[in-house]
Amino acid sequence: MKSLFENKRPWSVVPMRCFSERQLNETDLRVLGALCGFTNRHGVCWPSMDTLMTVSSMKSRTSVHQSVKKLKKLKYVRQLNPKDYQETATGWKSNRYQVLWDGDEALPQWEDVQSAKPLQLRSDAGDEHEEIGGLGDLQSVSHTPDDPVAEAITHTYISAVQQATGQVRMYDNEIAHARRLAAAGFTAADVRAATLNTCDAALERRAGVPSLYDVAQVMS
Repeated sequence: MKSLFENKRPWSVVPMRCFSERQLNETDLRVLGALCGFTNRHGVCWPSMDTLMTVSSMKSRTSVHQSVKKLKKLKYVRQLNPKDYQETATGWKSNRYQVLWDGDEALPQWEDVQSAKPLQLRSDAGDEHEEIGGLGDLQSVSHTPDDPVAEAITHTYISAVQQATGQVRMYDNEIAHARRLAAAGFTAADVRAATLNTCDAALERRAGVPSLYDVAQVMS
């Protein structure tokens, strides 16, 4: 199991209301917990059936499928429709889900779905070619090749934040600060250590997730 979660969160946050739900059995709770292990703050995730079976220790695909079906019926899980995000004609190669913490959450925005990608296992991430746009007619978040040190610093920072807090930071919001750190002679290893320490301090203060600018301030 350790290899399955390498570089991923070792914990799962589930809706508190599920524990008083008498219609959920042990299998349902295990499957819900498995789904929640890959969600972002908006509840979006898409672990494969094989991943759900492994995490929940279920040997039957039918059991997992039935639990997901029940979780959708009881409004603990919503299956996302590719058409709501201007997907290609072939849709997604794996189902996208939204875990509903309260049961009445609005549909996630296009960028909320995109930001869940780093939390999925590499084997489940998918290589589908998604159309740019979606709700809000967002523009492409792709970027041109950058200084390799700045690139490494940015990705290292994003990975460290994910490890420490389970939250996802966007590349385009952080690359400018990474360039400054690279120009000042800092390495990705320096940034990783500083990011983990800064996140730990922020969690202790119950503060928000530190940006790379916040980490840079600590390092200066």
